[in-house]
Amino acid sequence: MEMINHIYVDTDGIPRTINKHVKVNMIEVKYSHGESADDIATHYGITLADVYGALSYFHDHRDYFEARRRQAEPYIEQAKQYSSDLKAKIQARLDTIQDE
Repeated sequence: MEMINHIYVDTDGIPRTINKHVKVNMIEVKYSHGESADDIATHYGITLADVYGALSYFHDHRDYFEARRRQAEPYIEQAKQYSSDLKAKIQARLDTIQDE
């Protein structure tokens, strides 16, 4: 029986496609937000088999991805706050420029 593998785990422990080394998580996020497998394959320049391989890998290793998401949550919240603060500073500067 021939086994075809579309996913490998890099030296940092991140699952990626064999073709183009796209992160499995990136493919799953696009797919879960409504992008078609065809569009994802075209976007990354990978095969449909790579897309479906990544989605299969994601579902087979859901616990791993959930744990990574939980680890990232504090950093995501910090980034949201920083973005909000930066947006407010930019808007204040734009308001100052418009008043001149």
